Amino acid sequence: MSRKDTLKAMLSRRDHELPAGNPADDDTTAGKAVAADTGHDAKMQHIRSGAVGAMGRTLGQIANAADQARALIAAGSAVVEIPAEKIEGSFVNDRLPDDGEDFQRLTDAIRESGQKSPILVRPHPDKADFYQIAFGHRRVRVLRALGRPVKAVVQNLTDEELVVIQGQENSARSDLSYIERGLFALALEEKGFDRRIIMSALGMEKTQLSRLMSVAHGLPRSLIEAIGPAPKTGRPRWIALTERLAEKPESPALSALLRNQQFLQSDSDSRFVKVMTALSVKIEKEKPEPIKAASGVKLAVMERSSSRTTLLFDEKVAPEFADFVAARLQELHLEYLKSSALRHD
Repeated sequence: MSRKDTLKAMLSRRDHELPAGNPADDDTTAGKAVAADTGHDAKMQHIRSGAVGAMGRTLGQIANAADQARALIAAGSAVVEIPAEKIEGSFVNDRLPDDGEDFQRLTDAIRESGQKSPILVRPHPDKADFYQIAFGHRRVRVLRALGRPVKAVVQNLTDEELVVIQGQENSARSDLSYIERGLFALALEEKGFDRRIIMSALGMEKTQLSRLMSVAHGLPRSLIEAIGPAPKTGRPRWIALTERLAEKPESPALSALLRNQQFLQSDSDSRFVKVMTALSVKIEKEKPEPIKAASGVKLAVMERSSSRTTLLFDEKVAPEFADFVAARLQELHLEYLKSSALRHD
């Protein structure tokens, strides 16, 4: 079957019944997919811009994972069982680690009712008898943990086709959070995909994509991973966090927060709120400490911050006193070291 006929089948045969063992109800995952012609070599075939656009438009008309399964089966694809250990993730990661409530619900559903719709994989381009996921990463994680085989449809997909399917399927379900989509876009960029492919994968226009990538570029990866996917946190709040962090690139309050056990045990959206709060804290500067002579005359002022202490001498009150102190710093430092050694004996 040609790619055109495959796509047509995906749109026109949505009432096609799943085979035994694949009921129509979804196992809480939903998305979009497109099947590639099984006769094409995944390493040699290159997708054209027109094909990418058509693929994106077709994906936009498929509502959920059950429809994906029906479409692939209607296009002549067989559902096979593959050992979970033979399946690897996509070569572009699109998720932050998160075992929250949604993932637990999916685990419970599959444990009780089994896998209700197949995932989509391609033959691994570098490992014989292994496969790479186009969509269905969470289902594979669950089934691997449960020690069960994975029901899958195998299609020959180019790298471009795989990432477009992967991104469009996640965008359709609103499954990836805003920041995860940003990291996915950056990962595609780092892999050398041009903006046209990235726009198709994420279903975004050029301006939207630029904003998304600006946010992802503007935040340290370590901070994003500390927060997690924050699924209820949208674009405006991530932009606000980027701007706030730019104003306070070094925040003692934030550093302390990221080591706090209560923070680490909070859910992802709560961690986002805590980070925003930490960056909002205004650190009051300590008041300058006057240093006075025995007569009461102010010789200097000591100003302290979290990283340094500064002595400001009043040249009008004690001319050249600063030079005198500077000349004796080495002697004073040796005296300090001896005193410190005696205290620790």
